[in-house]
Amino acid sequence: MSSLETNVTTRQFRPFALTTCLWGFGALALAQDAAPSVAGPWQVTLFGGGWNAITVPYEYKTPSAPPAEVGFGNAPMFGLAVGANMSPLLGIELSWSQTNPAQQFTGSPPTPIRTVIMNVFELDSLWYFHRGTFQAYGTLGLGGSSTGSSFGGTNFTVAVGVGVKAFLSPHFAVRADVKWDNMYGNLGRSNDPAFCDSAGCYFYRGSWYSSLPVTAGLTYAF
Repeated sequence: MSSLETNVTTRQFRPFALTTCLWGFGALALAQDAAPSVAGPWQVTLFGGGWNAITVPYEYKTPSAPPAEVGFGNAPMFGLAVGANMSPLLGIELSWSQTNPAQQFTGSPPTPIRTVIMNVFELDSLWYFHRGTFQAYGTLGLGGSSTGSSFGGTNFTVAVGVGVKAFLSPHFAVRADVKWDNMYGNLGRSNDPAFCDSAGCYFYRGSWYSSLPVTAGLTYAF
């Protein structure tokens, strides 16, 4: 199977796998009619999953060649979140996550340039649709996404998403989240390059670029 066919198959499988995961959490929670109440209000979550690039952030310009589009590849992601429920409807959460996507020339197949470390810090609000042992919620947050000063620095980030927690006991829950992260690439540098290497410079193609982190993890409530 070619790399293009593999990528298409992977993209088609992702929504199905996520839907199956969410339905599984729902069925597990609904089966726990006699489950004890959830501990709280504090919660700590360890999570992992995939960071998926959606848009192409850069245009690479050199004196000797036409401009070329440069984006990020998809990569594994892991992180930690700490938060507290402020009311039956609202939770506040501070999270850190890390991924290491490749910066690559777009094409079929893409041509890798380098791998960068991306750290994402967010302060998120969790708006609960339902409380109990099965908790569905929407997420709205602000933060920063950093690839280091050598590869673009830190960009302002706005995150929106949905998630579920299914409590297996008063203290432990399994959790799944899908977020749409939007990074503002032109903050303070609308006409300047984001960064340069020995051959040319990388300019933001637009004000915003986005990604889709999909994660699952284990939550401890206390």
